[in-house]
Amino acid sequence: MKRSTKITTAVVAVAVAGLVAAAAPAVVGAAPAVLDVASWASERFAAAPSTAPTSTAADTENLVGNELVDLGDGISVPAGGPGDCTTNAFINIQSDDGSPMYAKLLGELVDMGESELASGPVTLDADGEIFSYEVQPGDSLIAIGERFCVDYVTVGSYNHVRGFEPIAPGDVLYLRPDPTLPFVDIYGPYNAEPGSSTIAYYDGVAAFSTAVATADLGAARWLWQRLEKDMPPETAALISQALSDDDLPLLRRMFP
Repeated sequence: MKRSTKITTAVVAVAVAGLVAAAAPAVVGAAPAVLDVASWASERFAAAPSTAPTSTAADTENLVGNELVDLGDGISVPAGGPGDCTTNAFINIQSDDGSPMYAKLLGELVDMGESELASGPVTLDADGEIFSYEVQPGDSLIAIGERFCVDYVTVGSYNHVRGFEPIAPGDVLYLRPDPTLPFVDIYGPYNAEPGSSTIAYYDGVAAFSTAVATADLGAARWLWQRLEKDMPPETAALISQALSDDDLPLLRRMFP
């Protein structure tokens, strides 16, 4: 995602001892390999940004009471979709048999047209399908989900929207994951001991993302020397090759 903070600030921040990211877990715990959607309906209300309207018990009852549609991979969503949508898509982050996590679009994206809180431009891929969206001033992640008929919570997770951090003008939200690319977990270092701190890793990933967003590959390579050990080997190899090839588009996909 686009950052206005200069990369020099980000590099200094990652080196400051005791820096705490408000939304990051403090220690490594037991994380599920597959996104848990058993309580999907209640979680989407709980995960809504603080600026979102407060939901009521009736809202939750209506959502849960809707007919469910099976999107595959064990994911079922309300048939109606968000907003005025008649379909519903979902970005699922999962892992198969201990392999690196990856993200996969379930269902199909539909552009319902611009709205007051989702008026930005859309980028299409080589097949003419919706690929990404550029955030405009005043945009809402919920409204963006309603525009493209996709669950906004999973869009935020896939695009590394941290906690209650708002999306900002110029941010690029990727809406169609490439399932052949590993997903970078911003909270859990690879093979970290249970109970160990995740703060340095979380800050390091944030700084690396800023370096990629500002096209500062020098800073990204410097940060990568410290981050590489915390990534799964297959993921680390791909990122190292991308840095060697100056492949910014690939790095942006992996570090939105």
